[in-house]
Amino acid sequence: MDYVWLLFSFKGRINRARYLLVQGALLTFWFMLFVKLSIYFSPQWQALHFDWVVAITMIWINAATTAKRLHDRNRSGWWAVAIFILNRLSYVYYGLFFGLAFGVDISTAEELLLVMLAVAMSLLQTWVIIELVFMIGTDGPNRFGPDPTRAAPNLPTDSHPEPDRVPDFLVRRASLSAR
Repeated sequence: MDYVWLLFSFKGRINRARYLLVQGALLTFWFMLFVKLSIYFSPQWQALHFDWVVAITMIWINAATTAKRLHDRNRSGWWAVAIFILNRLSYVYYGLFFGLAFGVDISTAEELLLVMLAVAMSLLQTWVIIELVFMIGTDGPNRFGPDPTRAAPNLPTDSHPEPDRVPDFLVRRASLSAR
């Protein structure tokens, strides 16, 4: 597996399992670095803006793997930008929505609009999760490359290595069907 390609390239396709593996690793790394280790960062590290370097790298990896997963669904990788913007906007709307939900009546048009936007954001994010995590990729090659579950092992795609030897029962079955 070419990890530089997997983490940093926007070309090619990856399947759901590889996508979830990278996203889980990113989430774990983010949690360890920013939540657990942030209290140990000295002012010298903060002055170097190490957190910004890590955040930009993680955003890049997230965008690259999301684009490759979208490619597997035969969608443009540019949709990853829309997903990123949707996620950032949802933080704002959910914060405002939960601020309204606890103790304030939804009586004005602005508050009602805010609730409707929060519901729309939830529906859009649910669809993104369904699209990226639950739906299988395009069967066979598409305009973004070969099928990641059937590609040759030496290609820079998500692929499964071929076994060293074909089991005997498969060889016999193939020879019988050829007759």
